[in-house]
Amino acid sequence: MKKIVSFIVILLFCQSLSAQTVDELNALGIKHAKKEKFDEAFSAFDKAINLYPNSPGAYANRGNIYRFRGNFDLAIADYSKFLDLSPNNINVLYARAGAYKEVATFDKAISDYSKVIEINPSQPDIYFDRAYSYIRLKDYENAKNDLISQLKISPKDFKSLANLINVKKELKLFDEALADYDKILNEFPNQPNLHILYNNRANLYRETNKPKDALVEIEKALKLNKNYAIGYFNRAAIYLDLGDESNACKDLKKALSLNLQKDPHFEVDEDFEKLKSLCK
Repeated sequence: MKKIVSFIVILLFCQSLSAQTVDELNALGIKHAKKEKFDEAFSAFDKAINLYPNSPGAYANRGNIYRFRGNFDLAIADYSKFLDLSPNNINVLYARAGAYKEVATFDKAISDYSKVIEINPSQPDIYFDRAYSYIRLKDYENAKNDLISQLKISPKDFKSLANLINVKKELKLFDEALADYDKILNEFPNQPNLHILYNNRANLYRETNKPKDALVEIEKALKLNKNYAIGYFNRAAIYLDLGDESNACKDLKKALSLNLQKDPHFEVDEDFEKLKSLCK
């Protein structure tokens, strides 16, 4: 909840308007929001809009409340009304882009992120955010360009480098992706999810028909996280590639004991069906 409060404070607006009552209502709403009294905050912003429908700030503020309640379409409508009355506000464009992402309207999110970039190309994480929307649209070339731009601004940005590797894999730039794995593993040796990187590099080796190299990487992943269900499943598939059916079945059994099928990153695929058929 603290993240929500911080976000609201950043994006709330209290404008100097001719009607002091509007200022007072906005200020009251902000005060309630800071105390996490969101119903009271909403009421104050809603009242400001009803009394002064041409006051931009109240729309952005109410939009934030809608967004945190999960009412993304209503949030978008309020952000859009604000931008009709006060165009090119970076914070509201950014907030609306985020709401568009929540409803999977990625083309409109990209449009808003692009406007933010036109106004302030140094906006923190802006290229990463637009890249994410490109990735969701499977526009990997534009995603790659944005992630490279983000890394020029923030060379040590772990999430951008990790996503760039995945994008390069989608573009079949395997040698570049492998080189980037070396870079990220060297630069972030204490990253808490390092086992995932080793697992992903194992998958890349497997995709390029190098199962022995894949086995080396997945062993590193499982050494770091001995309860990594996805890791055991992937090692089972690698053992299957190597013709070691006994160890493949042992790893599948271990993965299932760790609730593999409940892992949000697991999908039933050809490997799983083969292993399930083999290891009855």
